[in-house]
Amino acid sequence: MTRRGVSAAFVAAVMLLVAACTGPAEEPGPTTLSWYVGPERADVESLAESCSDASGGRYRIEVERLPDDVEDRHAELVRRLLARDDSIDLFSMDMAWSAELAAAQVLAPVPEDLKQPFAQDVVPAALEATTVDGLLVAAPWTFDPWLLWWRGNAAERAGLDTTKPITWDDLLAGAELSGRQVLVDDPDGEGLAAWLNALVVGAGGTLLEGEGRSPDVGLDSAAGEEAAGIVEYLAEARLGGDPTAEAGAGLARRGGFVVAPSSFVSDPDVATVAGDLQWAPYPQVADTPAAPATGAALAVPLYAPSTSLSYEAVSCLTSADSLAALMTGSGHSAARATTYDAQDVVAGYPLADVTRPALETALALPRTPYWMRVRAALEKTWTPLSAVGSSTPDLSQKAVRSAVAGGLP
Repeated sequence: MTRRGVSAAFVAAVMLLVAACTGPAEEPGPTTLSWYVGPERADVESLAESCSDASGGRYRIEVERLPDDVEDRHAELVRRLLARDDSIDLFSMDMAWSAELAAAQVLAPVPEDLKQPFAQDVVPAALEATTVDGLLVAAPWTFDPWLLWWRGNAAERAGLDTTKPITWDDLLAGAELSGRQVLVDDPDGEGLAAWLNALVVGAGGTLLEGEGRSPDVGLDSAAGEEAAGIVEYLAEARLGGDPTAEAGAGLARRGGFVVAPSSFVSDPDVATVAGDLQWAPYPQVADTPAAPATGAALAVPLYAPSTSLSYEAVSCLTSADSLAALMTGSGHSAARATTYDAQDVVAGYPLADVTRPALETALALPRTPYWMRVRAALEKTWTPLSAVGSSTPDLSQKAVRSAVAGGLP
């Protein structure tokens, strides 16, 4: 045998020995998808696990938490998306950010074959909030109408007839008469803006309309003055303070009333009094129902490592089964109206008699790429509530216009 032949035989023997020691190659495991989520009253871990199991080993969703504070949450998400951070596979975002993130071109386009399924039977206001320049930019997920909440017989003691529409005048007068508070819930940092938007629209006006640098702002108007009057009454009568994430704790400790999204029913702070909770449609300003609705959408970053797998996960999380589980498990209202017809929801979602009709007139936050600037201007001019007066609508109008135009805060 030649030297070359001996060498080849030796190499072959070594390779056989290595193969015998290492055994067969391991099958690759499922792809891990990181789902970034803001403050949620839903059990998102269970939803992620269900979709992971349903994927047949294609992917496993791991939940990562974004900051609770809306400014911090927005800043972290935008910074990472603009930096082309590929560690985010999908994320839950406030619907009010749709126009901004679409304009920044950091969202992966919704695949053609998913545009119709994601939009099918979605509440019109939620669909509009996630559509920019005629294109769906994220999958509508939750859309929670706000309700009026109280414990036990508080409404009766306040002289409120809950079989008929309740106005803000009725609510505030009744609360003052009975010595109770009226709190505004703020679970995600959008509470003040959602409340003000509904007050202005309910009074026949428009808070903001238009996506450019010169939108129509309707705060310095008769509707804005009526909204300010309601806020001023609440503060002067010492019925409540600024919108707060502690509204549930306040209701549990002291009773009274809270205006809050449908998911308030699963706020851990009201768990001890959940059996005593009552609810009715959100209070009207005048004759037209106009309840705020806060919603979240599921989006995929432009630089996600596998947009196809990410969108598979989004499809699962917005499926009929997932949305039904979301509603019955957390009190969230699904953005897809037909979820209300699911057997599990009919049997296990007692809020439906109020939330389903409310979806027809519920109000999403105004759509603008400059929403976070608008929000900051509203916070600056309408808080603390104790400082709100007749000059507030004019001051706020100027602040909002300046913010959208690019002025310094």
